[in-house]
Amino acid sequence: MSHSGFEESFISQQLFDTSRAVAPIQELVPHVLLFSGFGNAGAVLTETGVVVIDTGNPLDPMTVLGRLRQRTNLPIHSIVYTHGHADHAANAQPILDEAAQRGDPRPSIVSHVNVVKHMDRYAEMWAHNDLINRLQFQLPAEHPGFPKDAQFVRPDVTYQDSLTLAHDGIHLHHYKGETDDGTWVHLPSQDVVFSGDLFISSAPNLGNPFKVQRFDLEWAQGLEQIAACQPVLLLPGHGSPLQGTQHIREALLTTALALRYLHDEVVKRLNQGQWEEQIVQEVTLPTSLAAHWSLAPIYGDPRFMVRGIVRRYAGWYTGNPSDLFPAPQADVARELVDLTGETALVERARRLLESQQEQVALKLLDLVLAIHPADKPARDMKRLALSRLAQQQSSLIARNILGGAAHAMKAAEGSAEEA
Repeated sequence: MSHSGFEESFISQQLFDTSRAVAPIQELVPHVLLFSGFGNAGAVLTETGVVVIDTGNPLDPMTVLGRLRQRTNLPIHSIVYTHGHADHAANAQPILDEAAQRGDPRPSIVSHVNVVKHMDRYAEMWAHNDLINRLQFQLPAEHPGFPKDAQFVRPDVTYQDSLTLAHDGIHLHHYKGETDDGTWVHLPSQDVVFSGDLFISSAPNLGNPFKVQRFDLEWAQGLEQIAACQPVLLLPGHGSPLQGTQHIREALLTTALALRYLHDEVVKRLNQGQWEEQIVQEVTLPTSLAAHWSLAPIYGDPRFMVRGIVRRYAGWYTGNPSDLFPAPQADVARELVDLTGETALVERARRLLESQQEQVALKLLDLVLAIHPADKPARDMKRLALSRLAQQQSSLIARNILGGAAHAMKAAEGSAEEA
């Protein structure tokens, strides 16, 4: 199974190479189209017109509309958002503009009711979302990190639990998973499902250092509901299509089993009085699950998943009363640097790096840099440690956080030298 949809080179191509040729349309069953991209989109050609499933990457207006018009000139009568994330629901305006230019009725936009509140929150938190997307994806400075509010066209038809598009035989089902506004789309007459981000051929993005809480058991339930429908074709929100009832069933239920396993382990340990540090260090997927292709830590990561479940059920208290009202890190660092000496800490960090103990070395270097932020040997070693850790990560998110921090340190030094 190809996971190239999550590699940095693919993301760079999909997000930033607007001169590339329009990617081909996949029509694996008649009248059901998939437009692959960083965020996949699709379309269903019906007797009453086209139902578009998601709107693709807002940086590339051709993602949906241009490719659709290569296949059909039918009017678009509906747009379905599988959820409110920018790579799925921030590019409807070109479709609406085309309908107006053609004299077609304005397409209705359909979603779960929670999409509206999420879009409102994106508007309120635009600067923060722009910042964290730049960190998460290492975006080039000349490209926007997050769409402006005007690019998020609110739905005009919403539902709570399920909805059938009456004239087209398309069934919408609500789920909670990466978001609480999710929709998976079922075409029972063709045994096809558009899963949105409920399934993306990698470890679920259940926990993310930057984002709000996700939903573990509800996510598993959504996967199990799709499996019960026995689709022959599953079109995911990211990654490649899945074909064959048994293959799809195995992928969905294996992912659901992993979610339930991690949930049960975390809850059991919380009930035993364990605190987050121990749980995060000790809870991992069994080898039989961790090795399965559908759980590859390409974007999400089981370590993030565990931390996300802890966040759902417990507060931020570490179990150590010293952490309840902690002293500023710089104050603690000053005491330790004064006690041991800056040179001794830097030298010890160097030895730790030589023995591949990058994470411990980073803690010592942070003490030094909290007091002497311009210390070049400490900065050089920290950048090296971050770069090494980044290379060890299979998760795009982890790799970009660590590698991006190393790159930012190097860029800052260059700017200081120029000044």
